Amino acid sequence: MAIELTPRDPRIHVFSVSDGTLKLAHQTFLSRLTEPADATPLTEAVGAPIDTTYAEVFAVADVQPMGLRDYLGQAHDIPEAELARDAGKLDALRGDVVVLAPRALEGIERLEPVPELTPIGAYAPAEADDTPRDLPPAAREPRIATPGVATGSKMQRKTIVWIVLGALLLAGLLTALV
Repeated sequence: MAIELTPRDPRIHVFSVSDGTLKLAHQTFLSRLTEPADATPLTEAVGAPIDTTYAEVFAVADVQPMGLRDYLGQAHDIPEAELARDAGKLDALRGDVVVLAPRALEGIERLEPVPELTPIGAYAPAEADDTPRDLPPAAREPRIATPGVATGSKMQRKTIVWIVLGALLLAGLLTALV
């Protein structure tokens, strides 16, 4: 089953890996594991020359107790409403999954995954909110900042003065004796 991609597709594509002969090396954005000798290259499994740097292959159990939906929401910034339509499918997944970020698919027009890869869904991440906002009003008349006033009671200030004078006197005596 071929999957047609729109140019510059911004969606995150999620596939489940069926039990069978397909063996993929696990990798995440945080770790790169060496491929077992009998592992199928990910580019061959998805049927396109993707950039595997931006692909993840992991066991759903690796993100427990968080769950796959929460992981996709937090790691890929996909809104909960976007994931809600496939909540049943995402929550029921067991075994391995493949997650392809948009940069993995740059320049790719079509995926032709092997039968062991089942497309679960394609999810758009949240868009940045770059709407202009009003700045807080500036002061109408400029003011000169004044330093803060000393705090504490007169008794506390007198005690500090006596301590400093005593320390200076003691330092002077020690210097005279040496």
